[in-house]
Amino acid sequence: MPDPILYARAILAALIASVVIATALIWPRRSATSAWINAASGIAIGIGLIAGLWVGSVHVSVPPTTALDRMLLVILPAVLLVEWTAALPRVATGFVWLLRISLVLLVPRILLHGSVYLTAPDEWTAWQSAITIGLCWALLSICWGGLLTLARRSPGISPPVSLCLSLQAAAATVMMAGYLKGGEAAMPITAALLGTTIMVGAVHRRRHGPVNGRLLMVPPVLIGVGVIGLFGILFIGHFFGRVTGGRALAIGVAPLLVWVAELRPLKRQRPWIVGCIRLALVSIPLLVTLALAKRDYDRDLAPLVVMNSVEVPAESALGSP
Repeated sequence: MPDPILYARAILAALIASVVIATALIWPRRSATSAWINAASGIAIGIGLIAGLWVGSVHVSVPPTTALDRMLLVILPAVLLVEWTAALPRVATGFVWLLRISLVLLVPRILLHGSVYLTAPDEWTAWQSAITIGLCWALLSICWGGLLTLARRSPGISPPVSLCLSLQAAAATVMMAGYLKGGEAAMPITAALLGTTIMVGAVHRRRHGPVNGRLLMVPPVLIGVGVIGLFGILFIGHFFGRVTGGRALAIGVAPLLVWVAELRPLKRQRPWIVGCIRLALVSIPLLVTLALAKRDYDRDLAPLVVMNSVEVPAESALGSP
């Protein structure tokens, strides 16, 4: 049975841990470089995530045995490592993008490792496998590259905050589709990302006065962790759970709607107005998707939960080891 109190504790633990670590690493250094802020943000996210998973009693197998284990133990640490490398002053931009592209190419294969999609010929043909993974590559590349480009072109906290909104919507959707553990794991990611974003904004305010959405440079690690975390949760929820492809796609691309505020009439508005417009646009498909997921949950799964008080099997039923 879902335990809202346990979820709230996990979220609070991840939020507090990320804020405390980011404060300790960034706040005392008045002359901290962007590379240091990026590295410190990655550490804060990692420790916040660990704290949230521990308090939320989310069991992670070592070595990893499921797609969710591999996302938490392999993929997210790889994102942190790539973005830490990207922040180093002497690392070439081309090399950084090579690392990001390599990770994009590996993520779907890592998540599907050992599942029936790769081991059972009757489940997927070679063409189906190639097309599906190719589409995943394209969507992940567009989202990651698009939000990184926007963060440099029009700095502000709205890109990482939009990812937090989408991650929380993904958590709720995956849970209402019957895969509780997937949603439980997404909540600490959201909280750690949000706590670190808040701290980065506070540091900016301390140095430059009131936060100006067009001046605050977002550490790339916030975008990387947010995009990969969102993709991983939706990917697992779709292929190993009951999240439909349309809903996964709607939640996954919703953060890209922040680009609409780059239209000239909107771009001329004050930064806080632009930020509010961005987040409002992102919220629309998320709310619609959540409403549809809640309708299906009330119709299909809620009676089973009430009668049997058991979680609907997800990953194990579809062959992930």
